[in-house]
Amino acid sequence: MEEKVKVLIVEDEVLIAQWLTAEMQDLGYNVLDFVTSGEEAIVIAKNQKPDVLLLDINLSGYIDGIDAAEKIAETLDIPIIFMTGYNEAKIFERAQMMKPVAYLEKPIDMHNIKPIIESIVEKKK
Repeated sequence: MEEKVKVLIVEDEVLIAQWLTAEMQDLGYNVLDFVTSGEEAIVIAKNQKPDVLLLDINLSGYIDGIDAAEKIAETLDIPIIFMTGYNEAKIFERAQMMKPVAYLEKPIDMHNIKPIIESIVEKKK
């Protein structure tokens, strides 16, 4: 049996995180957890080593999603899908420096996520 893709969701709006969790599970992914801050994302990513990070840029806590991605990338090579409700050029440029697999604007269309994750899985084979 093929192992399910492990996803860590990082989203500070709990209702959105719960919705994303349910949607990702419906698509057949193993959602390891959802966390609401960059600090939590760093700890969970290092401990659970997800296959994919679904990471909001604007987070509660002391660091944003881009800073969290930078910290995680220091020790792990985890593909990142950034999510944001903001369409600012400076934020987009900062996010692009992390070489994310994708950059999705909210509201998230779940039809866009599955092909992105499938392409990540194919590259890892």
